[in-house]
Amino acid sequence: MILNHQSFLVTVTKSPNPSRPSRSAAILAGGKSRRFGSNKALAPWFSGHVIDAVVQAAMDACQEVIIIANEPEPYSYSGLPVFPDILPGLGPLAGLQSALRHAKAEKIFLLGCDMPLLNPELLNLMWEIPTWAPVVIPGTPHGLEPLHAIYHKSLLPIVDHRISAGNLSLQSLVRDIPCHIVSPADILKICPSFKCFTSVNTPEKLARLEKFARTNPQSCHESLPIKKDWIID
Repeated sequence: MILNHQSFLVTVTKSPNPSRPSRSAAILAGGKSRRFGSNKALAPWFSGHVIDAVVQAAMDACQEVIIIANEPEPYSYSGLPVFPDILPGLGPLAGLQSALRHAKAEKIFLLGCDMPLLNPELLNLMWEIPTWAPVVIPGTPHGLEPLHAIYHKSLLPIVDHRISAGNLSLQSLVRDIPCHIVSPADILKICPSFKCFTSVNTPEKLARLEKFARTNPQSCHESLPIKKDWIID
């Protein structure tokens, strides 16, 4: 389903460089985590960090994975490229701006750093949707998921303009441009109860999600160390 609120022209060109990745993912890790009380991206998640689960899922679906963060040092252990916001402190839209500038592919999967139950199968499904729309985004009963969406690089001038004008809402961006919306019915075939979109904004929410993961290990990325002796009967 394509949602179109206004006329929009997208020019898609094939890269002359055959080594250029066809799929890039950018993980936003520049938030202040006010409700969490500390950096939620680096909160413990089984034997690693929350962001590690996001990275693993992204690597299953993309040839390039980068992190967008204004302080690169905490993520140096990952070995991934880390890029700051061009204009720090302006929220997720500024993160998208940096991702569109620095990622190598023509389309970039923008992901929040705090969704450890990301489903690589859903990421791959979204990549494979044939559409002219510059955004592919999941639709859920709670609305659209702009931090689990694919954005075309042709959007960069629009994002630049909106930031310059002080229009910093990522939700507003996806409302104003054509989007291919992945239907809730298609999502539920892969991600029951939409758990793969759950973000851990507070320590309490993280604890609840970890308990869910322990009792439902099939919901987690296969490379995460969810062991049988951790499962609660």
